[in-house]
Amino acid sequence: MRQVRAWWCVPVVVLFAATAHADTTTIDQLVTVAGAPTNQLYGYGLVVGLPGTGDQTTEVPYTQQSILNMLRNMGISLPNVTSMQPNDVASVMVTAEVPAFAHAGQRVDVTVSAVGNAASLAGGVLLPTPMRGGNGVVYAQAQGPLLVSGFASSAGGTSTSVNVPTVGALPGGAMLANTIPADYTVNGTSALLLDTPSFQTAQQITDVINASYGGGTATAASPGEVDLAAQGVNPMRFMAGVLSLPITPPAQAPTIIVDAQSGTIVMNAGVTLGPAVVSHGDLTVNIQTTTGVSQPGPFSNGATVAVQNTAVSAKQPKADVISLPRAATLQDVAAALNAVGATPSDLIAIIEALKQAGAINGTIKVI
Repeated sequence: MRQVRAWWCVPVVVLFAATAHADTTTIDQLVTVAGAPTNQLYGYGLVVGLPGTGDQTTEVPYTQQSILNMLRNMGISLPNVTSMQPNDVASVMVTAEVPAFAHAGQRVDVTVSAVGNAASLAGGVLLPTPMRGGNGVVYAQAQGPLLVSGFASSAGGTSTSVNVPTVGALPGGAMLANTIPADYTVNGTSALLLDTPSFQTAQQITDVINASYGGGTATAASPGEVDLAAQGVNPMRFMAGVLSLPITPPAQAPTIIVDAQSGTIVMNAGVTLGPAVVSHGDLTVNIQTTTGVSQPGPFSNGATVAVQNTAVSAKQPKADVISLPRAATLQDVAAALNAVGATPSDLIAIIEALKQAGAINGTIKVI
């Protein structure tokens, strides 16, 4: 017997987060200083010492070529490489984010990701790997033993894995060899870039700065930029003072985030629910297959064969109808949705239907 259960939406896990209330913070939590962004570095390298979980070099030719290039640079020449099939080496990409104003000699964390068919990077050591910026200049070098949270195992054609064993971390594994240029002032003028562009927030930041340093110090150039003028003032002291000013940003707009990959729903505290009626149910389709025997008649020269008989039936239970009350707080919304008693796979569709009916207040964003 085969049973197929048809659902009209995907499984989800629902998480509610109250984050819409406006709390006092400082300007530096809302902006990035122009001219001093976070920088991304990348590099290609080799991880060695793997317990037989590395690349299959016959299928990943660039791993074999990388090994040959490394050995050649060390003065080792191999005339015949067709028999070289190591399984303890893996090709990887190494990436890192360098904070603004980082100087040569400082260390940064790196992430190491397999780019071949390695089964796991656990137990491996990253060989010295130069890391470049988008301009092609080498700014750092990474090396060291990897930290891998996942693992993979296989035997007899059966395999299992936990988390992602082909991605590892190297805390403090890269040392900056060059200082990445950062210039946040031009002729005494600098700018603040809002992490979330907003007319209200840009104007509020401008007003707070002008109230402390005098009119004309700050100008809201756009919803995403506030220009600063500080002629004759020490730029370091001025920027430190500006970024530490307290501010109360506007409350966040009611938002419902739906993660299509993991099925997670996140709501902020601005979401409210109006009166509504919800009906939900499911459809079950049963497909039953039995095997019979077709016996030919006497003297018919026929052959006895097996035949399959299939019966299909559908069952749709009576739908539950539930009246949802008005919910003015996030806790009330959660209690009302839980009262529906829907399965996780139904809940996301119910929320979308409530939005279409105008019964739930909030913008739905699918990521």
